[in-house]
Amino acid sequence: MVQGLGQEARGSVVSGTDIRSRLKRVLHLSEATAVEINSEFEGKVHHQFAGPHHLATLLSRLVDGVQAAMLIRLPAPSGVRLKTWADWLQSQTQSRPFLWINHLKAIGTGYLNRGRSMVMTSPTGSGKTTLSVLKIAATLCAGESVVYLAPTHALVDQVETDLSAQIGDLEVVSVVEDVALEELGEKLPPFSVMTPERCLALLGFAPELFDKVGLLVFDEFHLISADDPATSLKISTRAIDSMLALLTFLRHRKEADLLLLSAMVANGAEIARWLRSVTGREVEAFDDPWKPTRQLRSCVIYDRSDIYKAIQVASKTKTKTAKNRVPAQPFGLFSLISGWHPKRPEKLVIQALTEQRPPLVKNAKGKLTANRNEVAAQIAADYAAIGKRVIVFCNDSKACGSVADQINKLLASASIALDKTQEEIRKLVIRDVGSAEATFDPMGCRAAVHHGDLLPLERRLTESVFRASRDTDSEDLGLDVVAATSTIAQGLNLPCDVVILAGTDRSAVDDPSGNPRTDLRPHEILNALGRAGRAAYAATGLSIVVPATPICVEIDNLSLPPDGIMKIVFSEQDACEEVYDPIELLLDRIEISANSDPKVQSMIRRLSAVTTTGESGFDDIVCRSLGFFRRRETNALGADKWLEHRRIALKKAEEQLEDPLILDWQREIAIRNGVPPKLIERLNEAFDTAPVEKTTTEHWISWLLDIVADHPLDLTIFVRQAALESVFGRSYTNTTKPKATSKRILGALKTLVSMWCSGRTLIEIEDWLLAFIRKHEGEVKQQANQSTKAQRARRFAIRIAPDIGFLCGVLGQIAAYRATKQNVPMLPVIEMLPLMVRAGDYDRHHMVLRQMTKIASRVETFEEHISLRGSFKAGASAEIDIVKEDVQAAITLQAFTDLDDEE
Repeated sequence: MVQGLGQEARGSVVSGTDIRSRLKRVLHLSEATAVEINSEFEGKVHHQFAGPHHLATLLSRLVDGVQAAMLIRLPAPSGVRLKTWADWLQSQTQSRPFLWINHLKAIGTGYLNRGRSMVMTSPTGSGKTTLSVLKIAATLCAGESVVYLAPTHALVDQVETDLSAQIGDLEVVSVVEDVALEELGEKLPPFSVMTPERCLALLGFAPELFDKVGLLVFDEFHLISADDPATSLKISTRAIDSMLALLTFLRHRKEADLLLLSAMVANGAEIARWLRSVTGREVEAFDDPWKPTRQLRSCVIYDRSDIYKAIQVASKTKTKTAKNRVPAQPFGLFSLISGWHPKRPEKLVIQALTEQRPPLVKNAKGKLTANRNEVAAQIAADYAAIGKRVIVFCNDSKACGSVADQINKLLASASIALDKTQEEIRKLVIRDVGSAEATFDPMGCRAAVHHGDLLPLERRLTESVFRASRDTDSEDLGLDVVAATSTIAQGLNLPCDVVILAGTDRSAVDDPSGNPRTDLRPHEILNALGRAGRAAYAATGLSIVVPATPICVEIDNLSLPPDGIMKIVFSEQDACEEVYDPIELLLDRIEISANSDPKVQSMIRRLSAVTTTGESGFDDIVCRSLGFFRRRETNALGADKWLEHRRIALKKAEEQLEDPLILDWQREIAIRNGVPPKLIERLNEAFDTAPVEKTTTEHWISWLLDIVADHPLDLTIFVRQAALESVFGRSYTNTTKPKATSKRILGALKTLVSMWCSGRTLIEIEDWLLAFIRKHEGEVKQQANQSTKAQRARRFAIRIAPDIGFLCGVLGQIAAYRATKQNVPMLPVIEMLPLMVRAGDYDRHHMVLRQMTKIASRVETFEEHISLRGSFKAGASAEIDIVKEDVQAAITLQAFTDLDDEE
């Protein structure tokens, strides 16, 4: 009978009636009976089969629940093609035969049906991915397309990998983050994955691509939120772009379904009401707290008397360094009940987290600091030593390296060899970087890093090695610890038993907005802690927080604060982040002062613009905004007054911009891309001098940057200042002549693009950059240091090359308009420039060759391109299909040539 249930769950046809009849028969046969003895003996024989009877009773009560949870029994949602839906369910039963109780509850809302949307704020690890897969499959089975928004490039890649196995039988999962418009054609692929920024860009210059989209999935949708206005006045570019992507999509595809996912959002019901008002359609809020894993949380504390004794011992040492290092045993404070209850010490438990004594460190003022990285590393090493997989979240990339290095010193080297694919990736990484020493190489390590300076192939390698399954009985050692920045905390799923948060504040080093050190927001802390224990890997998880400031207590007489970091750590639920409307906050800022911030200015232009239907951008966006909705719910009259005041303030701010009078199409491109209209005007005027006969990325970028060099301060319109500082250091910041410096940097960028697109390694690019910086950093006490990991070259490739690609995209839009106006074909090479400069392609032939390679190295494919280019014939005006045929013909010819050489 149990086998029958299993077979049914796997898709085999088994009659439910047959299962129940067999159970009834077992119950009947196992009932207690008494039979008279017909012999010389007196009495009765009692027959009783208690075990089978009890088991059959339990199973009879279990059958209905088990069958209700079977994926194969899931009713077809409205609008789907029944055969397609049934076939897909059948394909999934082998890997996921049953649904969880919260899945069934969500399905009961009817969200899978066409025309139904949902805001899902269930906790981390509660199976939101499964619920999103079901909705995606229902949409695809209805013959409509899906757009999936992921917050980072790393997550875009992960979504492609994870969902391909689940959706692949229906449609190919397509990452369109870096795909040129020419390759997209007239519509998006059936299942497209991209970031919100890419979505906003595509909606701006090719909204028709979304005409067939029936579902928008927005993962980690708390990205649409600004910081709490009570604690921060920062204008978040990401939040504005994410909110605009959502509102613009809804304007174009009002009839599409929505699925918004986040474990962090506290006001999910309000978001659902807002979306209901915007779309005029049903939107459910789903916030079931159940999840299949259990998680234990702990906060590091210290015994005050132990610290006092350690300070006394340290003060008697001879060196200043030793005096400042105070060895102390970290303890973990655990709560036995949900939530933070400092007045109930009987519900709190204190346990040593390690037998070692990693030191606290005195700062220049003599105050003890947490020494967070060393403490976290020691705790992580102890857990790794007993076979646990650990993620340590660090403040920045430097801290990641420090933690990983210390753990590798504490533990024996890894003995598990890389598999064939991993070995191939490692070789290609070394080719691109230029030396094994300069790579972030996990081979042989017990701890590796994961942060924003890793190349995509390095990130892929580290994740692959960390995910690799292990034989529990084997004594082989593998990669057990990843020291990471927030990239993993934003939803990247890696197998993990223990999470350690090394510090509860953030430094400015890796913060794209360049802000000074600030406390992490509660949802950032809880998001990181939620990575411990995943249903597909471990049923339990442990999360440990090392506070930014050490917490010293009397162990035997606990007295703990009611608020602060512990209230966050022991929060009863992950959903602690209220979504604030960034557009509302921006308008409030504009009313006070329309400053020179480029993002503020671009929003002023966008809101002041008039659409083709005659509606102002203000009416189109602000009247549908979350902030206005919230105000109208509270006080409709007050909301209308607020709206009118902001309209007047916007008009004044627009007048202060003093933009030149330009053609409407130029203004539209400027607004769409958030750049000043004067830049569009200059690019258009210079277009007649474009190197139209040239095919190389280097030639086109050189021409483009020369145009910018006529007004060098325009450099920061398309390249972020923080990125320039991270690459050029004091050669950019140490200046009294910003115009001359910007012009020099533009010249340097031309050289860097030439090297990047000509197969030069990161080591070679780093050497050139170091020489440039030392030459132009001015009089300094110590010259710029050599980076052992080619950090400057990495940041050029990862941060600045995409920014130059953005400028190429603007150029492409200008070229597209001109081509349409003149009724001539657009020059194909221009459309490919954004992708080519980001990837480091020499020309389109190199780009095609790289795309044809399953695991591609920029340097290796460039060298292959050099060996083949004697056979290339397609020029700058050739369509991309001709270039592809050119490359394929050259490869075929090379293969025959190689055969002849062998003979």
